[in-house]
Amino acid sequence: MKRSCIIAIISAVATAAFGQPARSTFETSIAGEDRMSLVKNSIQLTAWHEKPFWKLYENYAAKKDEAPLTYSTVDDLAKTDKTVSDEVALENGQKLLAFRNEEIAVWKQYYVEVGTAHNGVIALQFLQTEALLDIMQSSNIYEGTPQRNFYFHPKALASTQSNKAKYATMTKALTIAPEESEAFFAIYAKYEAECTDMLGENYNLFELYIGDPSDYTPALAKSLGNSLLIVMKREIKLREKYFAEMNTAMGPSLAASFLAWEDYYAAVSKMYVWNDAP
Repeated sequence: MKRSCIIAIISAVATAAFGQPARSTFETSIAGEDRMSLVKNSIQLTAWHEKPFWKLYENYAAKKDEAPLTYSTVDDLAKTDKTVSDEVALENGQKLLAFRNEEIAVWKQYYVEVGTAHNGVIALQFLQTEALLDIMQSSNIYEGTPQRNFYFHPKALASTQSNKAKYATMTKALTIAPEESEAFFAIYAKYEAECTDMLGENYNLFELYIGDPSDYTPALAKSLGNSLLIVMKREIKLREKYFAEMNTAMGPSLAASFLAWEDYYAAVSKMYVWNDAP
């Protein structure tokens, strides 16, 4: 699979991030022609597959463009803070979750269509590429907001310092008041434990799904793609669960801030996983 274009970008971004642990800059443009260039450099097709695949991809791109929920939902959530009304904060969190669920549904639909029209290897290439582009697009959006001032990744610190530093950074990023801290982090600790059990420490479960599809048989590639879709769906359901719990216990503002933090943190963590892959 010709992933060199995307992987090179991710490598540059992650390397820069290691050099400045307090913040990171994701400046990659992945809109329009730039996006299609990345896609075409990341999906390896034979002459026989090429024309029908790109026709199917055009249908996929049109479906995404027609969707009522777009990356503007990520931007709205990233800018949500305590100055926003509870009603708007709750709505922004709900829209982000709806967008993520819709995104996975569209990926699943076209993953199946690509696999049926071509094979499991090409279908997995498609899914990997779209997941990577989503990580980059989401990171770009958060990097254009005050969230970038609170960039955090545990690899920047010794393991003994990591959890304490993360919670201190979150307290500042989410403007958690002293009287809110104990209740918030009691819920967050439960979320963090479930997330680690489900997705591995720092999302390292995704290592299973980022190998070169051309190294797999079509059947194995198909199975890995199906598993990846299931994992991504479970990830969003976990956030839905704790967004609701945070909303009940802490109110919409902190619930929305929690969701934005996790959406950003997950994108950065997955970028490190892809970058570190052999």
